[in-house]
Amino acid sequence: MAGIQKVRLNNLNTNIRNALIIGIIIAKNSPRTIGSKKKNGDSRGVTSFTLRDSDIDTINVDVWGSQYFVITFYERFLVGDVVEISSPKICVKSGENEMYRPQVSSPFYLSLNEGLSDVTIHSGDTFSLYLPLLHIPTKPSAGYCGIAEVLKLKEETNVYVDLLVVVKSVKPVKTIMTKTGVEMTVRSVEIIDNTTPASLNLDMFDIDVIQRAEEWRPLESVLFVADARVSWRRGVNVQVCSKTVVTHQPHTADAESLRLYMRNQNTRGGEAAAWASWSGERASAASVAQVRDRLATGSPFCASLHALLTHLDLDELEPITDQNDELRVRFADHTGELNARIPINILEDALGSTCAEMKAMTPENRAALRWRVLLEQCSVKLASAPPRLLVLALRRASPADPIPLY
Repeated sequence: MAGIQKVRLNNLNTNIRNALIIGIIIAKNSPRTIGSKKKNGDSRGVTSFTLRDSDIDTINVDVWGSQYFVITFYERFLVGDVVEISSPKICVKSGENEMYRPQVSSPFYLSLNEGLSDVTIHSGDTFSLYLPLLHIPTKPSAGYCGIAEVLKLKEETNVYVDLLVVVKSVKPVKTIMTKTGVEMTVRSVEIIDNTTPASLNLDMFDIDVIQRAEEWRPLESVLFVADARVSWRRGVNVQVCSKTVVTHQPHTADAESLRLYMRNQNTRGGEAAAWASWSGERASAASVAQVRDRLATGSPFCASLHALLTHLDLDELEPITDQNDELRVRFADHTGELNARIPINILEDALGSTCAEMKAMTPENRAALRWRVLLEQCSVKLASAPPRLLVLALRRASPADPIPLY
């Protein structure tokens, strides 16, 4: 193309025509239909993505065309692709348009129209120079919010937070039905950090992020999540939205420190050990009713409980293959009943037998082991990790316990 010129993002201006811009895609948003159908029956659509060409410089890009064109474009280009953009329209950002887009460094945005602009995969000698840019957060990593702070936020509209977290678990993809009767695909990722042992769910609705989550590994994958939207539906959680940029394995000192911290916590006994270390001596005595009241607040806490153990089924150990799994238990006192989860290692400590030994027992021996604690007054240490209630320690109570049994 005559007069084409290669331009870096930090040198853009609205007078440039026939620009060639090379960068790596760091985020993208699902296509949507705009306006009514044209005479030929084809709908006009738009999709968008965020481009980076240096440690600092980022820009948002809109792609306009027929509905088929934008859907095909969205499916063809992925986060992590290094692309060449030819002849974009360079536009000045306006505040209203930027409310629902990722925060970027450029005062401009690029507008691409079907048939007028072009995007292709870059395969030049500089390809490898762009790949490290995928691991640089789009916002200062020092400004992130801890999960402990998120859990304390009061409900209001349009609250966005930056997070530096470790993936605890990646949940299966689900299909849900919205209030308007539209089917949506959703995947939740359980995330944790070093501010509280409580976890938080990160909900994702965009197919691109849902697919990228397949590569995330529990306790190994660190995420910097810029502008996650806070939601209070079914408890506090955060969502990936059109403003959000998820940086996997960010190349920052804080990210590496967090990864090492979580790995160390896991080797020292996992979640229960983390709760015990975090809570210190702050676990206060409580009745079942008081624990249930505190659970309703959605805030993490620790409590000591004296109650009857009314449910423990060791047959539930049979399908368990992971030491991080948990069993259901139930406690009761004069104020009511309470359901909780007991990690396998805590159950082993309480009963004095390993999971493998209990599985190998005859049904009679397993029942005898269970009746050592079932329907007995127990001293229990509990931790609320919303929405779960976790048993940190369990033993039969004795007259020497400082809290009266009745």
